[in-house]
Amino acid sequence: MRIYYVFDIRKEYVDLYRETPGGLYSVLYQLYYMRKKDIEYGFNMFKQLTNKIDNYGIDKDIFLKMHNKMIYVKKGKNHIINNLYKDEISVLKVKRSYILINSNKNYTEFFNILAKENKDYFVCDFINNDYFFLSNIKMLV
Repeated sequence: MRIYYVFDIRKEYVDLYRETPGGLYSVLYQLYYMRKKDIEYGFNMFKQLTNKIDNYGIDKDIFLKMHNKMIYVKKGKNHIINNLYKDEISVLKVKRSYILINSNKNYTEFFNILAKENKDYFVCDFINNDYFFLSNIKMLV
């Protein structure tokens, strides 16, 4: 099971870290595992790095793009892909500061949808130490 956090990074930091995303991942990793006593500092740093996510707009856009597909269902705030042909089960939830995706695949259909919204979204899987900009995804066939 993969747990992806998708962040809307501010333009100046996207330009700074485009060629070296490991530096950006390192900063976000430190914020993710920050001690409770440093949480206020971490929150301020996170606000400087990221833009707020338009959760209503993205939620609506995902629903409008996917609602007529057999593999998709929306339950409450959860967008669910259950694709038996590709053996994919993914759940996306839009928050104010990030988008959370739980998936049994390394590549989920939600990445295609989010890339159409913003190719500069930065995706992190802190458990598996995986990170990338959506614009840098290349599928090998």
